[in-house]
Amino acid sequence: MRELLRTRPVRHLLLTSGVALLACAAVFVLQLLEFSNAEAELRGVRTQTTGTVVRAGEDSVTVRFPGPGGADVTAGIGLDGSLPRAGSQVPVVYDPAHPTHAVTRGATPLVTADRASTYATVTVVAAVAVLGFDVFVLLTRFLRPARGQARAGLPVRRVKVQRGLLARSWIETETATPRWIPVYFSPSLIGLPSPAKVEVLGDVLRDRHVAIRISGADGPGGVGELLYPSGAVRSSEPRGRRTDNPVAPDAEREAAAARPVSMARQFRADLPVLAVAPVVGVFWALVDGSGFGGWLVITVLVAAFGFWWAALRGSDPSS
Repeated sequence: MRELLRTRPVRHLLLTSGVALLACAAVFVLQLLEFSNAEAELRGVRTQTTGTVVRAGEDSVTVRFPGPGGADVTAGIGLDGSLPRAGSQVPVVYDPAHPTHAVTRGATPLVTADRASTYATVTVVAAVAVLGFDVFVLLTRFLRPARGQARAGLPVRRVKVQRGLLARSWIETETATPRWIPVYFSPSLIGLPSPAKVEVLGDVLRDRHVAIRISGADGPGGVGELLYPSGAVRSSEPRGRRTDNPVAPDAEREAAAARPVSMARQFRADLPVLAVAPVVGVFWALVDGSGFGGWLVITVLVAAFGFWWAALRGSDPSS
């Protein structure tokens, strides 16, 4: 397990998972503060009655209702949502010690508390989902394929496929029934000839996930580098703009294959995935009516999970 944790794709996955979990934690703390502030505004508000809307402004209403002892009380209430019409009856809850401290349906503190509790719950569920899916991926894409039965001498070629904002490396088998195996990026893929003979751990015709061992690449124990699957084996060619490795790598490719690719470069390759985050944030803020705060929360979460998603899919940072 210690050796597995040192592999590039696992480190990439764990780092991006950390980013996603950190974003969840930051949003969770922010929502707890929002909830606490809203609860403080609602402290003491417990007596229920029915009031009449006297005036409706842009984001507030003035409501008249019977207070303690039956005397009429007029209170201004800020709203976050649709405004009731003047003259309509609305439920009112007020503080008997300070009757002008009142709320009605859609009052800003009520909406803020409800929204904050919902966001906080979502972040907890999202964090648990990240951890659970990471464990699932480690089992199905790393531990299990590495223990598959080895089959040597399979002719393959490496292809890079750009689809949308993400580029991935695929191993295409040159067999009567070709298969396409998505693999996590390794610099050695840059210098892999087309075709090349590799060792497959598993059965490409039956197994969902198989690993590939490149004989010419030095790995642990000098037995070749193991490429882990970044997804399931496909029986149809992946869609997108395809780039094939040359028949024989030139000096430039051989040098690139020998150079380590830093995580900073890997993250730069993942940056295009984040382009959708502000757009999703705007859409959510308009639908939810949460304004800039909602836009910021959703943008941060989508951006963090975009990094994680790119790592799960096995983004390819090679040029």
